[in-house]
Amino acid sequence: MPLKTIVCIKQVPDTNDMRIDPKTNNLIREGVPAVLNPTDANAVEAALQLKDRFEGKVSVLTMGPPQAEQSLRECLAMGADAAYLLTDRAFGGADTLATSYSLWLAIKKIEETDGPTDILICGKVAIDGETGQVGPGVAVRLGFPVISYCSKILKFDLENKVVEAERRVEDGIEVVRVPIPCALTVTEIANIPRQPTIDGLIRAKRASISPFNKDAVKADPKRIGLGGSPTYVKKVTTPPPKKAGETKDISNGGSASEAAKWLVDKLVQLGALGAKPTPQQQQQQQAVVPKEQEKEQIAREIPGEHGDVWVYVEHRFGSPMRVSWELMGEAKRLAKIYRTDVCAVIIGDGTAGEDLAKQSFEYGADRVYLTEHPALKDYRSETYAKAFANLSNKYHPEVILMGGTNNGRDLAGVLATVIETGLIADCTSLDVDEKGGFNGTRPDFGGKEMSTIVCPRTKPTMASVRTRVMKMADRVIGRTGEVIREPIEIDENQIKEKILTFIPMEKAGAKLENAEVIVAAGRGLGSPKNFAVAEDLADALGGQVGATRAVVYLGWIGKEHQIGQTGVTVRVRLYFAIGLSGAVQHLVGMQNCDTIVAINKDPDAPIFSVAHLGIVGDLFQVVPAIIDELKARGLAKKIPIPAM
Repeated sequence: MPLKTIVCIKQVPDTNDMRIDPKTNNLIREGVPAVLNPTDANAVEAALQLKDRFEGKVSVLTMGPPQAEQSLRECLAMGADAAYLLTDRAFGGADTLATSYSLWLAIKKIEETDGPTDILICGKVAIDGETGQVGPGVAVRLGFPVISYCSKILKFDLENKVVEAERRVEDGIEVVRVPIPCALTVTEIANIPRQPTIDGLIRAKRASISPFNKDAVKADPKRIGLGGSPTYVKKVTTPPPKKAGETKDISNGGSASEAAKWLVDKLVQLGALGAKPTPQQQQQQQAVVPKEQEKEQIAREIPGEHGDVWVYVEHRFGSPMRVSWELMGEAKRLAKIYRTDVCAVIIGDGTAGEDLAKQSFEYGADRVYLTEHPALKDYRSETYAKAFANLSNKYHPEVILMGGTNNGRDLAGVLATVIETGLIADCTSLDVDEKGGFNGTRPDFGGKEMSTIVCPRTKPTMASVRTRVMKMADRVIGRTGEVIREPIEIDENQIKEKILTFIPMEKAGAKLENAEVIVAAGRGLGSPKNFAVAEDLADALGGQVGATRAVVYLGWIGKEHQIGQTGVTVRVRLYFAIGLSGAVQHLVGMQNCDTIVAINKDPDAPIFSVAHLGIVGDLFQVVPAIIDELKARGLAKKIPIPAM
């Protein structure tokens, strides 16, 4: 039978063309072009490659205003066969739960004429919101297993109805097998989207696009649009411009050696090279590196009764993700406001639950909910969502916090759909309002705008939080609490998703997210061979090498080194940015580091706007001079990188 593929796409504002009004500090929206979401182009390409092999039909579907036709025609020009636009004012203001519901209905409508769908493909995230929720949410409604963050399709056996694919996660690569029908969310490294041909452009211009309104898909008015959305945007703000740090300009013939001496003096003063600063140095540091304002710790008078605050303890074979303990610190603060307890949720196969529970108590949990079964050895959204839903439906938490990792986002999107509640994704700040409502603030449009989102009508409120944006909770050795074991029945033979292999990703002996020092480089290096300059400085500082999206896409260094909106978020003691301009996509991934040093020959490079210290000059002269200065002072030594 011919392969039937549906690709869900989204039209988004081009964040590269979005600017801030210097007078009002507001986002300028007028005149910003709309474009096809980048990874949705990868999704279309993946579908077309399957069509090239197996024939069949590729349909593209989007929900949006009439002008979203532009992106649908772009997909038709690439080679898609049909396009469907789900458009109606009633769909306006939909959050991800309402969006996945509406898209699911549209797919069922398409199937009335085309027959059952074999494969659903989506891009991994939309760049305007970075949630990654809609793809898994639609898959759950269709009853499809999903391989999220797919980087490569290894095997597609239409005769035996099975797909095997690589799935990228922070600590490695999984090889996953699922039966057809299934869903994939693909990453930007899965393929290179093809360019439309002249014939394709002509055909796309002439093609008719099938519109669906709410009546055509028989949508329940209470489940669509703003009225059917558990979450909504309460407030939108633009981050205030940061005060520029101290710079030394040697671009007009100054001495690289003198600049290096000046910089190392400053770093020693701040204690940024590893030595613990004295109280006087800490006071000096505050003048250069302003501390984040401490959030209110005093319990407020919040009306009503509230459930506990839950933290999902993500782990791989018993080794916890650092973000779990970062969330524990926030959970303690929120639970104090609500006057409730902090609870950890641990799901696994029984080999590490006791040790993870012990660590959870030491990092602040009052209670641990532990669900164990041999089928829960590996994370799979199908089994983990079932286990988590059982706990949530029985014990009714107020808030569920999850790390914004690939697995955390995947589980959050599936679980929110299963228990039908609101999910605030990709948060960088959490709070409780005067009425007891949970607020999550997250960056949109690459960090150019901050949206505060609330979920007043459903409980629990779910939130995924970026790694390295919250302070890690203090550990109290020997602290204990209550363990509640909750059994679950799972038949492995009924589970659609199978993990075939896991390949750990070695990152210079440690994860990039857990380094204390990072030297990040951009296109200013000129060529991949010049990464040796960054590596030499990283070695001298005992750190690791990071990179911008641009050089990763050029193939100069691996994806695991990418920092920014589509890479990892880091919050390290010392961050060197060399030869990178500071595009907003990069800044959102590193701007919360303790001390940021920029080296760039362009004095107007945006990176200087977030740097605490900077040198305007040729990096090929400045970096070797810094290494020589560190060696001369006996400071060129490894700073230990904690394993986590």
